[in-house]
Amino acid sequence: MTNTQGSKFHAKLMYFMIFVLFLKFIYLIITSIVAGDFPSFLFGIIILGIVFFVLSYMINSLFGETLSNRDGAGGRTSTIGDNQFNSLMQRYEKLTDEFIEKKQYKKAAYIQLKLLRNPYRAANILKEGHLYNEAAHIYLKKCHRKEDAAECYELARSYTKSIKLYKELEMNEKVGDIYSKIKDTEKAHHHYQIVVDDYVKNYQYVKASLMFRKKMDNIPAANELLLQGWTDNKDAVNCANNYFANFKDKERLQQELNEFKENRVSKANERNFLKALTYEYNKDIAPKEDVQKMAYELISKNSQNDEMMSLLKHFVNDDMQLTKDVLRHKTKR
Repeated sequence: MTNTQGSKFHAKLMYFMIFVLFLKFIYLIITSIVAGDFPSFLFGIIILGIVFFVLSYMINSLFGETLSNRDGAGGRTSTIGDNQFNSLMQRYEKLTDEFIEKKQYKKAAYIQLKLLRNPYRAANILKEGHLYNEAAHIYLKKCHRKEDAAECYELARSYTKSIKLYKELEMNEKVGDIYSKIKDTEKAHHHYQIVVDDYVKNYQYVKASLMFRKKMDNIPAANELLLQGWTDNKDAVNCANNYFANFKDKERLQQELNEFKENRVSKANERNFLKALTYEYNKDIAPKEDVQKMAYELISKNSQNDEMMSLLKHFVNDDMQLTKDVLRHKTKR
């Protein structure tokens, strides 16, 4: 008997058992009504239920074991089938590569999507072929990858669809970038401001300032955040250096360095200011003499601070004797 014949016989046997038990159930109802014995009726229902489950288990176990043994005996057929399947998959992959080489991206994607059930590669192939709308559809509907879909819609200049997906993903900087592309400055700045607020909430003043400077062209607002970061001692050195980076000529930078030192440097943050000066000193537009003077003054005031003493070498080029003097100073202490 084949597997199919066995399955049919199994089904018929189950139907026959159910039919017999159903007749028994009808008989039990009639006799209970005639006798007026309700407890006996309930007991009979319980017995029928037990008989049904026991017989079902026995029949299913019998046929399950038989079919399992038959499948084991036919193991060679299964192996042959697996080999044929793998060979077919390899052929489909080869066809995919051939279509890509011929730049027939839709045909290559069809094989991946319909025959190999690989929607992600199908979408990647379409994207590679600059078929962005088609790729976006598969990323979204088959792969459930909204960010990839949004990127493809953006590349296809389907900006409305792209914006919708980026909003759902709460990627406000990307939303702002697309609004900037289509010259909707007000909406762009609205979404950039959301990003800025999130950065400030987490004391990421440098990142927030870069949004103002690079995306919103608002240098005063960027500087205000950087000064706040310096005051709050949140990545203070980077805040200071990014603040000074917003002054592009030597005279203006010199003025800002002097004002900054006068108004914003205290005993508590002298070390941070000295670290910031090591970077400023190496700028092409740096007022080197002024920076050196500030550095020497700070190091002189803190001659007992080994860390600040070790920064002296950044302000004197190629002075081996200076290095030896600093080491000797540390040793004496």
